[in-house]
Amino acid sequence: MAKQDWKLGAIQPDDIQVIDSLETLKVVADPLRLKILELLRREPQAVKQLAVAIDVPIKKLYYHVNLLEEHGLIRVASTRVVSGIIEKQYQVTAYRLSIDRSLLAPAAEATGDSLDAFLSLILDHVKSEITRSVRAGLIELGEEKSMQERGLVLGRRWMRLSPARADLFLARLKELENEFEAPQPNEPGTDTQFYELLLGLYPTEPPDSGQRNDE
Repeated sequence: MAKQDWKLGAIQPDDIQVIDSLETLKVVADPLRLKILELLRREPQAVKQLAVAIDVPIKKLYYHVNLLEEHGLIRVASTRVVSGIIEKQYQVTAYRLSIDRSLLAPAAEATGDSLDAFLSLILDHVKSEITRSVRAGLIELGEEKSMQERGLVLGRRWMRLSPARADLFLARLKELENEFEAPQPNEPGTDTQFYELLLGLYPTEPPDSGQRNDE
């Protein structure tokens, strides 16, 4: 028989994976490899499927897939035999990626490279996700709209805060996250979908010389 059904081999992806090496961080920060991870996060796929979806030659794609597998970011989910050749389907090892912050510490080697890779991982992924959602009709950009009207909330806001109040602000946001992440049994399941929140809070200039920072 030339072709068989997929034989399952891998377990379900973890919820989160912590990247703890600069080499792995650089691997995952590449825009094409981020796209591969995005596709495999949705469902297991073979390299041929990925090549069609991304519109990249399959020989080039094998290089990137092999890199991701070598660094433990994806793994084989299932296999099948096609014309005597074993074909593999890959899946992500975790749905979400986090960074070991020690890679970004001033004392760490190649801190600048780590920071560049970290920012690329976060910002390039967000750019890719928003672009995909616009193309899929999940977001309409013509005018400001609510989430129920497929709107997009994206912008920058400056706030004058002491470090203590900045921590309080983040704590309040965390409370909101926990509240809205909790399952809501009375919510209609047909209206539920995934939303992604990009959060960034960082100082942009030194404290005012005449002000205390411990309000």
